[in-house]
Amino acid sequence: MTKPNTSSLSNLFCIACSAVVILGRTCSCLQFTYPNFNASNRDDFRFSPGSAISNNSLQITPSAGNMTHRSGRVVYAKETLKLWNSKRTALTSFRTDFMLNILPQNGTGEGMAFVLTNNLPLPSNSSGQWLGVCNNQTDGAKTNRVVAVEFDTRKSNEDDLDGNHVGIDINSIKSFRQYPLNNLSIFLSTGSDVWVSIRYHGTLQLLQIFLVQYSIRGRHLFQGDTYIDLSQVLQDDVYLGFTGSTGDTTQLNQIKSWNFTTVDIDVKVGRGRWRKVLLALVTLLVFCISLFAGLFMWRRLTRRRRLAYRNLEKKIDAHGPVKFKLRELRHATANFSPTRKLGRGGFGTVYLGYVDRMNLEVAVKRVSTDKQADTNRGEKEFVAEVNTISKLSHRNLVKLIGWCHKKGELLLVYEYFPMGSLDKLLYARERTASSSSMSASTDTPELTWKRRYKIICGVASALDYLHHGSSKRILHRDVKASNVMLDAEYNARLGDFGLARVIQHDGVTHHSTQVVAGTRGYMAYESFFTGRASLDTDVYAFGVFVMEVVSGRSPSNAVAAPLADAHRGLDVEALRRREGLACRRPFARRRV
Repeated sequence: MTKPNTSSLSNLFCIACSAVVILGRTCSCLQFTYPNFNASNRDDFRFSPGSAISNNSLQITPSAGNMTHRSGRVVYAKETLKLWNSKRTALTSFRTDFMLNILPQNGTGEGMAFVLTNNLPLPSNSSGQWLGVCNNQTDGAKTNRVVAVEFDTRKSNEDDLDGNHVGIDINSIKSFRQYPLNNLSIFLSTGSDVWVSIRYHGTLQLLQIFLVQYSIRGRHLFQGDTYIDLSQVLQDDVYLGFTGSTGDTTQLNQIKSWNFTTVDIDVKVGRGRWRKVLLALVTLLVFCISLFAGLFMWRRLTRRRRLAYRNLEKKIDAHGPVKFKLRELRHATANFSPTRKLGRGGFGTVYLGYVDRMNLEVAVKRVSTDKQADTNRGEKEFVAEVNTISKLSHRNLVKLIGWCHKKGELLLVYEYFPMGSLDKLLYARERTASSSSMSASTDTPELTWKRRYKIICGVASALDYLHHGSSKRILHRDVKASNVMLDAEYNARLGDFGLARVIQHDGVTHHSTQVVAGTRGYMAYESFFTGRASLDTDVYAFGVFVMEVVSGRSPSNAVAAPLADAHRGLDVEALRRREGLACRRPFARRRV
């Protein structure tokens, strides 16, 4: 069964409550507010041994003396929560907000929980993994009559997700629903405040949990929704409170403030108010019709974009690279800041980024879709690059880590190479010398003949894999120095598959296209006449690349950059030149 949208249901719940306040009768059953805690509040609560009020907070577990292997419980003692409304027509709706602070003492563990229970006493032997909720003998027993929202700070149970999560427990410490927090940068046991809001919608039987934590990096938010029929677990008079525990390691489990309120909705309406009810219903009906008409028009206007997005996702292999969220990549690149710009690749701009959850520097390629005419082409390039690279694995190919397509943004995430592309290193001294009257910088790494030879062999190995080693033959169609990345050991990594196309191992050696693909200077002669890409056109581009690396001269530049080891590598240079020229022969079948 598909569950309704919880945010919309929350809004409808608020509207319904407001309408009933006007047309029906409401009464506030239970409400209290504690902005902090002091000695005068002690009689309002029932404390288990070791629990207390200190530092203006509820100390759920002991805050002094022997703190290891202890459990504690603090329960609101002035009144119980009535599970049903006054007419027993619906479960009571409530909201509770509290400020949680877990301060490690000699490590972290075990955790604490907000509890709804019919049993007031703290279970014996409920320290450690039991969080004061139950113990080894009672775990899972229906007689526990407890629903807990746990804030776990240690993985003590094999069923625990990790040592930093929120869980929902019913009569057992084994959570039937768990939510991780590490990926949201929310950390429970750092000694910083965590604002918690728990809301239960009785008519919907919907439990919502919200967490907010602030850090120097900003505001971090969590929301978790689940459906629970409390009447299947609890009896009518329910105690509210907190439990917690420690184990070998200890922490202070503190509640710094606490608010609670319920609304008992009596949906029975007096006979004299039927006119008002009818008028309100008609007004609401007109409003809903207008709203749905507006939504229908909006959906029609955006339908094409959504369909395009779905089609794009279907084209990308479901078992391919990681799908990132747009906000995560915006955060990683400082919202695509110009200061993070690494350069332009095939059909897009590349930015330096840092992915927190992977602890990894990445290169994020933002595919250009500025014009409507370019949008379709951009999406085609995007799909080609994702599908092509995700199925390849070779030491001389750039690794694709993930992708994202949201709000018109087409993004590709690659591994990052601090050395950059080969062309920047190949012409670094030439650029430095031309931009200054002084001699070229000696800090620029030298491309020795040994390194150049290694780079050429690496690119050749990558092309051989694309042409003959993968399950389907792949034409790169844009082999050039700027598409070759270098790692710290000068290993070449061929990348930028924006123009890559797949051909079958069935004797077909070319791929037709309406647009001549590639970069001028690297394109074979026949490409301009036939519009076809083939293995031979890749070989031609490789030949130009070899000549470029050996001579230090760009195909579009008549002036050569200084050669490495000029007096010691003439034989090697001549050999590489011959190989490059052999790959550039005008007749495709004579290329080697």
